[in-house]
Amino acid sequence: MGFMALPELGQDKGYLSETVFTSIFLSFLLWSFHPFVYHSKRFYTVLLWRRVLAFLVASQFLRIITFYSTQLPGPNYHCREGSKLATLPPPKNVREVLLINFPRGVLFGCGDLIFSSHMIFTLVFVRTYHKYGSKRLIKLFAWLMAIIQSLLIIASRKHYTVDVVVAW
Repeated sequence: MGFMALPELGQDKGYLSETVFTSIFLSFLLWSFHPFVYHSKRFYTVLLWRRVLAFLVASQFLRIITFYSTQLPGPNYHCREGSKLATLPPPKNVREVLLINFPRGVLFGCGDLIFSSHMIFTLVFVRTYHKYGSKRLIKLFAWLMAIIQSLLIIASRKHYTVDVVVAW
């Protein structure tokens, strides 16, 4: 449904979702370490990161389970029929098997969809700021950025709508 509702961004604007994700990630990273700069004790950075990382590990474990139990064709341009990047070349040695053709397989991988890892990271960061942050306007802006990130992921055809919905 998302593909029908949102126009495709295309290869030239596919970076937009990555830019939004990077800005959310870096903002959260800077905010989480601000007690060291401003010497405020609203939260303890180590405990915050311990909770965030524990949740991310649990989420990635669930993602692995859904990844192995579902199979959808990749929606991105490089996964479509006729693309030279749609299939990875067979591995030539053990190192390539273990690294899954790194970095080409990471950049041009197809099929690791349900659910969106970008959305999980975004939602964990936004939810953490919502709980521990103090600025109401920034909280609202963070949720708006999460919604925009969701739409951009679908519009750039990096994930199907179901991948983003399951992550939410």
